[in-house]
Amino acid sequence: MSSRADRQAEQAQDVLDQVNRIAMATDIGTVWELLVAGLRRFGFERVNYGLTRGRVGTSIGDPQDVLFLSTHALDRVRAHHTSGLYRRTAEYRWVLENVGAVSWGWVHAERAAGRLSPDECAAMDEMATSRRRAGISVSFAEGGRRCKGAMGLAAGAGESQAALDARWPEVSAAVLALCNMAHLKISQLPLPVPGGRLSRRQRELLDWVADGKTMQDIQVLTGLSLSAIEKHMRKARDTLGVETTAQAVGKAALLNQMFAGPDHDPALSR
Repeated sequence: MSSRADRQAEQAQDVLDQVNRIAMATDIGTVWELLVAGLRRFGFERVNYGLTRGRVGTSIGDPQDVLFLSTHALDRVRAHHTSGLYRRTAEYRWVLENVGAVSWGWVHAERAAGRLSPDECAAMDEMATSRRRAGISVSFAEGGRRCKGAMGLAAGAGESQAALDARWPEVSAAVLALCNMAHLKISQLPLPVPGGRLSRRQRELLDWVADGKTMQDIQVLTGLSLSAIEKHMRKARDTLGVETTAQAVGKAALLNQMFAGPDHDPALSR
């Protein structure tokens, strides 16, 4: 076996090992750390990720209900989506219409060919100073019509888009395997989003409601007074931004908060 084949076999085994570690992770913080470490081996220094379960049309829904992760600019990523600028970009249109990966050079080629709308061109100009690296966008396949996840992978500062595009075919399968496994695992775990940070007690009470228990049943099961149960339920509704307990159960389920274990990801909720 040639040395190149040896390297490829070793790389494949490393990727499989990392994919298995991600699959066995029990919290989003660990998944993220494993993903970032795995991508760094392929020359991607910066990673941004977003996951919504409240997509409506072309909107990601309330940004407070969206999970954003970033290795370097989380506040900027949140601001980009809170402002609504993302909806005007050609990259976002591509993410909605496609599954897979695309070079960041795509948008320049589309503009040169006259295939971007005036609004997309304006958004591109507005963002020009914030994107100076070469990179790849990844759009994930989803099982639900209100779900959407996407990722941006930025190469090192010294690598051109042409150089990245030239080596992408060789590394794409391994990179996408890592990204897809991380996305699938994150989609399975409780999402620590600003609009869904329930306490352990609040989750417990909503679990009992989802289980079909009455307030009197819950009082017996928990040892809490009816007034204490109502107080916790009210706080849960306020946290989730809903009006009824039934709506709270539905939204908590949407965010994978129902029947979850102990409080998750303290590092991400700070």
